[in-house]
Amino acid sequence: MNKIIFILITYIFLYSFTNQCVAQNSPKMIATFNKNVFKNRDTLNFDINLADSFKSIKTASVHLWIEEITTSRKWHYKYPLLNGNLNASLIIDSTLKPGNYAFNFLMQRNFFRIKGKLKNPEKKDNLINYVLLSKDKEVVTGILPLDFDKSFISEYMLFQDSAHILFSRPSHKGSNMQIEFINDLDSSYTVVDSITNFISIINEHDSSTIQNPTPSNYQFNKTDDLYKTIMPTVVVNSSSKKIIDDYQKDNVSGMFAGVDGTVIDGLISDEIAKANNLLNYLTFKVAGLSIKTSNEGTDELVWRKRRTAIYINEIRAEPELLQDIIPAEIAMIKIYEPGIPVASANAEGGTIAIYMKHGIYLKKNKPTNNFYIFGYNGLNTIWK
Repeated sequence: MNKIIFILITYIFLYSFTNQCVAQNSPKMIATFNKNVFKNRDTLNFDINLADSFKSIKTASVHLWIEEITTSRKWHYKYPLLNGNLNASLIIDSTLKPGNYAFNFLMQRNFFRIKGKLKNPEKKDNLINYVLLSKDKEVVTGILPLDFDKSFISEYMLFQDSAHILFSRPSHKGSNMQIEFINDLDSSYTVVDSITNFISIINEHDSSTIQNPTPSNYQFNKTDDLYKTIMPTVVVNSSSKKIIDDYQKDNVSGMFAGVDGTVIDGLISDEIAKANNLLNYLTFKVAGLSIKTSNEGTDELVWRKRRTAIYINEIRAEPELLQDIIPAEIAMIKIYEPGIPVASANAEGGTIAIYMKHGIYLKKNKPTNNFYIFGYNGLNTIWK
């Protein structure tokens, strides 16, 4: 009798252990494509679904690393997984060369959220303001509580493309704040599941629908600094005019680039950095510009008795936000006189566009209260 019980317990244990191993080793993601052979300008559709045993995972982030097999050139895209599903498409640009490409999907349990720590807290600091500025979207503002160690974290957010985020104290005194900001999407992360599919791009005159042979020994390197976005190497020249020209080429777009404006350089000159108050500096620098207190009790800029439009990184912003900007972190200010339409037809009070330092233009390890961040890619985008 005891022998039978022992055998039964052993069987149950082995069965449970085997199922656990299968669950741990079996893929969580299932990837499907609309086809495997494409031509330039085709649309590639893909679906990511979770296996039935992992349907409990409602939200996650999926990193797509596309690798050209012969050259190892890589492209990086980030997508949100919502309710266990992701459906996205890539338009294959005409510049992509025929060949075999590996689509490596890596799942990360983290989702985008505002997260960090106040490095130089004051005695009364228990809250922190944030303003999220992104193009073509409404300004997102919020207040986060500070934990005992002065760290902060927001709820999960569905945030697409790039944006600028500024932190300040509730009193809007952010000039001396030092923030350690963490973007889980651009940091080193734990891969909880991965899957690889292969596609072929063929010549537009090729009538074949058969996928090119793919290497059986292909293995994607998951540890090769995958959290770093692939960007072309940029060299900053020593010429002041050249640096500001390069910055404008990379950051000024649309009507902001198509009309003349007075440029104040903050990359080489330290004039802006020395300003104690940005509003006062602008009124000193621009003839006819003045500060007026609104009915709500906040300061705003007016030009020829008309309210001046303020843009930060080409995103419309309220004047009080200028109090949260550290002047030393401004790369450039462009000033457009009244009557010059820039981003809207109504430009009677002129337009001031402020561009922040980021990337190669921002000194590394320098204390700051504002950051340029990257969120998820759009679900319909161009692969080039």
